[in-house]
Amino acid sequence: MMALAQAEVGASAGWVGPTMAISLAIIALSFLAIAVAVATAALKIAGQAKKLGNLVDGLQDDVSRTLQTVRRLTEQGQDVMVVVRQETGAMAQTARRLRRKTVRAVDRVETKLLELETLYEVVRDEVESAALDAAAALRSVRRGNGMLGRVRRLLAPSR
Repeated sequence: MMALAQAEVGASAGWVGPTMAISLAIIALSFLAIAVAVATAALKIAGQAKKLGNLVDGLQDDVSRTLQTVRRLTEQGQDVMVVVRQETGAMAQTARRLRRKTVRAVDRVETKLLELETLYEVVRDEVESAALDAAAALRSVRRGNGMLGRVRRLLAPSR
């Protein structure tokens, strides 16, 4: 039995070697194909990474320029705010000054109106006195009791 098993092992050994060699060649070619595919993919990925790096560099430049512009705008905005504060303060001072002058002018006008009212009362009293005096003089002239009446009686004959 043993001889039979050895004979079979010896007979089968002739086809095993070439089959293993072919399968090893196929496996080696498969690994070679995998290596080529991995290398190709790595090259494509490296190219994409380089493009992506260039894009990121460009974006960084754009962002830095944008930040510089924003800083300049912020500085200009702060300058404008300083000017606005100064102008607002000046306007407030002018408004206070105008209010003081207006109050003083109103006070002066009130004083002048009081003086004018007093003057009006004095003039009215004087006019009333003059009118009363004139009326009394006219009454006495009409009655003839005055000096003119006596002079007229002396000059004109009696009736």
